[in-house]
Amino acid sequence: MQKLITINLTFLFIIACVALSTTADFNLTILHTNDVHARFEEANRFGGSCSSSDAQNGRCFGGVARRATMINKIRGERSSVLLLDAGDQFQGTLWFYVFKGTACSNFMNQLGYSAMALGNHEFDNKVSGLLPFLENTTFPILSANINASKTPALDSKLSKSTTFTFNGQKVGVIGYITADTTEISNPGPDVIFNSVIAAVQEEATKLAQQGINIIIALGHAGFDMDKAIADKVVGVDIVVGGHTDTFLYTGTPPSNEVPVGPYPTVINPSYNSSRKVLVVQDFYFGKYLGDLQVVFDNFGEVKSYGGNPILLNSSIAKDGTVQAMVTEYKKQVTSETQKEIGKTYVFLDGQRSTVRLRESNLGNLITDAMVHQYLKNPTSASWTDVGIAVMNGGGIRSPIDPTRPPGAVTVGDILTVLPFRNSIDVLEIKGMFIRQALEVSVRDYSTISTPGRFLQMSGLRVTYNLNNNPMNRVVKVEARCNKCNVPSYGPLIDNQNYKIAINTFLASGGDGYYMFRDNRTSYQITGYLDTDVVTTYVKKLSPINIGIEDRIRFINQTASPPQPTSTLPGCVNSAITMQQLNKTLIFFISLILILAIN
Repeated sequence: MQKLITINLTFLFIIACVALSTTADFNLTILHTNDVHARFEEANRFGGSCSSSDAQNGRCFGGVARRATMINKIRGERSSVLLLDAGDQFQGTLWFYVFKGTACSNFMNQLGYSAMALGNHEFDNKVSGLLPFLENTTFPILSANINASKTPALDSKLSKSTTFTFNGQKVGVIGYITADTTEISNPGPDVIFNSVIAAVQEEATKLAQQGINIIIALGHAGFDMDKAIADKVVGVDIVVGGHTDTFLYTGTPPSNEVPVGPYPTVINPSYNSSRKVLVVQDFYFGKYLGDLQVVFDNFGEVKSYGGNPILLNSSIAKDGTVQAMVTEYKKQVTSETQKEIGKTYVFLDGQRSTVRLRESNLGNLITDAMVHQYLKNPTSASWTDVGIAVMNGGGIRSPIDPTRPPGAVTVGDILTVLPFRNSIDVLEIKGMFIRQALEVSVRDYSTISTPGRFLQMSGLRVTYNLNNNPMNRVVKVEARCNKCNVPSYGPLIDNQNYKIAINTFLASGGDGYYMFRDNRTSYQITGYLDTDVVTTYVKKLSPINIGIEDRIRFINQTASPPQPTSTLPGCVNSAITMQQLNKTLIFFISLILILAIN
């Protein structure tokens, strides 16, 4: 305690001495992004692919060209402007699949970013996958809590902090990244992630000793850590964060997001409650551009502040130069759709009459891919962190036929099956709400209207009785354990928490699944697109031979769901419709009556 008091008094003395040289208010604008996840084109409100219909009706947002327009406009209107990114530019769309980090660095260079903090997804393809991005960027990459001394190629590209000067006023920016990056990404054993608070404090003290009294912490560790930095790190004035995709807004929100707090969120730090430290994030996928305007007094303290995330909607024109770059890159992305990613020996049944009424082998493949995405190294207590996945049948739009072309599965096939390109996220929820969701799945079960809310699943086994009243049709549910050495199924426990891989549409309450939105205990938006998740899994699993595994059963039905009629060679008569059966019975009954009369 005595040491902490001494450090704080020393730091405050340094700040006081530095403040003597500051003679006037200083106005600073911080434009910021985080968790963009390779969204170079405009996207729909869920961050998925923007359809022509959405575009025509003004329902698409973001994209680097719109962002460039707004950045250039603000730079033309204000004098002291920083453009910062809080990490996770990588991963999430076919663009990253094609270009890796090259497109990220080229577009960020074009937009003139001032600095960036690394996010955990920047390490998804190991250090070797990150280096080309670092070598191509024209702005500093920051992280105070990374020790990469055993990886010189990485170490030489990183800085703990950087400094900007506006008309004699110095502004320091310190980077940080979540300390659990080793567990959730692939940095390798030689990159060490130290304590965020200690590392940022050490660098803040160094900056103050250099005469810098305005300090920004820029990083990727989540909103709680952002607030902890604001509360505990002496000398930090502003925290620009990411990782939790937090939406902050003051006033009436301009789109469908519900803010978790005001923009900025103001922290009165425990070491000096009279100070104001500002905390901001910019949601995710580039839908908004964070715009924080701050006035500092002659002591370098926050005097006043304003701003909000700017919704990048269709009212904002696309910058011509940047849009031309997007168009050129898109040509190569489009050509990728014709590439073969694997083989299938079975018909992957994505027919509407299947995926919306009963278990589908394509639904099994997709949800298994979602679980596979979150596999981690086995421990004594757990084989994975996420053992369950669900997918609405209405999101599966096409089958994959192994006869066209023979056995090949292409990128285009996956895009046709999953055209909405939703993010695959993770939420934690009690078993009772999973049971409720399964009831919603068959609440309006109909072989005529075939509602799209029918759930395909992995890690769950459910038995329905459709003769029961709606919302009372689930007879039995079993869930796959994740905290076990050998995956097995047991009864779903109502009061136990389960982690589920789920698409953004369902997690947002789509198709009436409000329990996923309103009753979850945690929610992580990862940025992984369903198309990328399934593509990766098909590559690993090829050749595909997945079948029906009794994940979804129906009992005591007066009429079973219609069975599919396969059109594959050699399987023409593999299924008989009820109409065909009735005709056959009528024929034989008539024949028997004729014979009896004769």
